[in-house]
Amino acid sequence: MADDIPVLIIDDNIDDREVYRRMLSRVPGARYSVFEAENGDEGLALNEQKRPACILLDYSLPGRNGVGVLEEILKRDPMANIVMLTGQGSETIAVEVMKVGARDYLTKDMLSPEGLHRCIQGAIMHGDLEAKLEYKRQSLEIFTRAMAHDLKEPLRTIRSFSKLLQVSPTLSGEDRDLLDYVLNAAGHMEDLIVKVSGFTKLEASSDLELKPVQLSSVLARVESNLSEQIGSRGATILRQTTLPEVMGDMTLLVQLLQNLVSNAIHYCDSDMPHVQISASIDSAMCRLSIGDNGPGIDPEYRELIFQPFKRLVGRGIEGTGLGLAICRRIAQLHGGSIWCEQRRERGSVFVFEIPLASPVEQPSSPAAESGKPIQRPADPARVAEVLLVEDSPADVQILKIKLMKREKVAFNLHVAANGRDAMRLLEARLADHHAPSVDLMLLDINMPIMDGFEVLSAMSADRRLSDIPVCILSTSSDEDDMERAKALGACAYMVKPPTLQQLELAIENVDTLDLQPNGDALVLCAERSQQPPHSAA
Repeated sequence: MADDIPVLIIDDNIDDREVYRRMLSRVPGARYSVFEAENGDEGLALNEQKRPACILLDYSLPGRNGVGVLEEILKRDPMANIVMLTGQGSETIAVEVMKVGARDYLTKDMLSPEGLHRCIQGAIMHGDLEAKLEYKRQSLEIFTRAMAHDLKEPLRTIRSFSKLLQVSPTLSGEDRDLLDYVLNAAGHMEDLIVKVSGFTKLEASSDLELKPVQLSSVLARVESNLSEQIGSRGATILRQTTLPEVMGDMTLLVQLLQNLVSNAIHYCDSDMPHVQISASIDSAMCRLSIGDNGPGIDPEYRELIFQPFKRLVGRGIEGTGLGLAICRRIAQLHGGSIWCEQRRERGSVFVFEIPLASPVEQPSSPAAESGKPIQRPADPARVAEVLLVEDSPADVQILKIKLMKREKVAFNLHVAANGRDAMRLLEARLADHHAPSVDLMLLDINMPIMDGFEVLSAMSADRRLSDIPVCILSTSSDEDDMERAKALGACAYMVKPPTLQQLELAIENVDTLDLQPNGDALVLCAERSQQPPHSAA
C-alpha cells in the first residue's frame, strides 16, 4: 500500500478546511494525511515540524495575506510545494503568486476531488524535478570547482618540475626532446581542463546580472590580453572607431570576443593575419562582426563548429574544440546569438548579436585609471617578512627553487600549511612585540580546514590584520576567483608557479614594499621598522 501523502492546509475558514479534507479523502487510489492551521504563524510552525509534501494556502488570511506567508515559507524552505487557493479567480493574483514561487493557483468555487488531487500531484512532481535539477546543478558546480583547482594541481606540479629539469646541464639532447613532449602534452591537458571547467561553469549558470558595457572597453581588454599572440604573428586588428554600448557581463564578453579574435589569428594560413571588427544596430540589437582572412569554413560545417569537441583540424594544430561552444553559451546567456558566415573575399565572418543598452553618458576615466604616482619608501632597509600559506610541499619547494634560488629574490620566508595555521601565526607575531609584522602574504586558495577566501574575509574583518598586503598565489586562472579575491581585499593575483615578473606586478601598488638590487640579486625590502628582524622559518 502506498504511503500517506502529507498535506498542510493553511486557511482561517474552518468550513473550507473541512471541504478540502473531505475532497482528499474521496480521491481513489491515494491516501492523504492532512494537517490544518488557521493562520500564517501556525502554518509556518507546522511546516517546520511536518515538512508536508504540499501546502494548500489561502490567499486571504487574518494578520497577513497569503502572499506574505508564501514568501516567508519559501524563505525558510525554498523547495516547498505551495498551491494558492482563493475565493475569486483573478489573473492578476495568479501572476503575482506564481512570480513569488507558488507551484499552482486554484479558485475555491472550481474545486473537485480529482482537480485538487491532480493539482497537488503536479506541484509535488514539479518540486521533485526542481530538486533533482538543483542537485545536478550543485554537482556540476562541485565538478567545475574540482576542475579549476584539484585536477590542475598534479598536472601543474608535473610541468613545474619538468621545466626545472629541462634546464639541467646534465640532460642529453634526446632526453630533452622527450621532456619537451611531456611539457607539450601537459600544457595541452591544462588548457583542456581550463576550457572544460569554463564550459561546465557556463552550463550551470542561471540568469546573469547584465549591466551596460562599452564594447570598445571590451575589445581594448581583448587586444591587451592577446598582445603577445598579435605581436608574434604580426597580426593587424582593425576595429570600428565608435562602438555601441550593450547589456552584458564584462568578463564573459571579453572571453567570447577573445576566443573569436584568437581563433582568427591562430587558424589563419596567411603570413599576416588580418582581423576586422565592425558593429551595426538592428532594432534593439547590436550586431558585431569579426571577419578574418583565413581559409574560411565550408557551409556544411558552420553549425557543427559550435558543438562541444567538434574540430575541423587535426591533432597537429593546438585546440580543445570547446572555444566556440563556450562562445555560443555566453551569447545565449546574454539573450543573443552567434553564427558564422562567408566573407565576400577570403575568410570567414563570425556574427554576434546582443541586446543594446540604453544610451548612458559614461564618465571619462583616464585620469582615474592613471592614478597617482606610486610613492616608494625613502629608506626601505629591512628585508621583508613573507608568509607563504600553502598546503602543497611541492609548491613550497618550487617557490624556493624558482623564485628565491633561480631568480635570486631574497626575503625572509615563513610557511603555514593552511589558513588556520596562518591566522594563528599572525596572532602569535602580533603578540610578540620583538617580532616584525608580516609584510606580504602569498596565499593559496584551495586548502583544507580554512581556504584562501576565508582567510581574506577574516583578515578584512580584523583591523590589526587588514593592512597586510595579501597576494593570491593559486593554480586557478578563473576570472571569478580573481574578481572574488579582489573584492575581498587581495592586492594582486598570481598564477602558479610564481615568477619575478608576477612579483613585480603584485607589489607595484604596495607602497610599503620595494625590490632593490644587491649585486646580481634582488632583495624584497619593507619600510624601516624599529623592531629587530626575524629569522626565516
